[in-house]
Amino acid sequence: MGAAIGGGLTGLTAIGTGWFALRVARLQVTSQETQAERQRRFEALKERRVPRQKAYEDFIDVGHRIGDVLEDMPEWSAHKHLWLELSQRGAAVAVVGPQQVAEAAETATEAFILALLRYGRDDHAEHTDTEGPLKAFASAARRALEEA
Repeated sequence: MGAAIGGGLTGLTAIGTGWFALRVARLQVTSQETQAERQRRFEALKERRVPRQKAYEDFIDVGHRIGDVLEDMPEWSAHKHLWLELSQRGAAVAVVGPQQVAEAAETATEAFILALLRYGRDDHAEHTDTEGPLKAFASAARRALEEA
């Protein structure tokens, strides 16, 4: 009788151990699937972030170049290519970035074009704030990159 009780307890222990091992294996699989999904999401966000960052940097670069031109511009029409470039960079930002960054880029573009137009007409480009909208764009771009 003792052997039967011992055998029964051994059997129950084996069943309990098997059930526990199966549960641990299922938890490990679930955990690995979750980790793999996080990794895929991270890679997708990283792939989107690189073109965004490049577009934002290009836009800021053109904005700074226009600011430099406005400070010492002998003839505004000689630099019309800068507005075209700024508009192209702004369009790229609008395509790859979220709405708030696209709006900030549009505001900065309008400020720079207004400054160029004012400079061409009455030498009052210095009365147009171009630095503020460019800083606002940089701030919106930074927030968007941090959230991505």
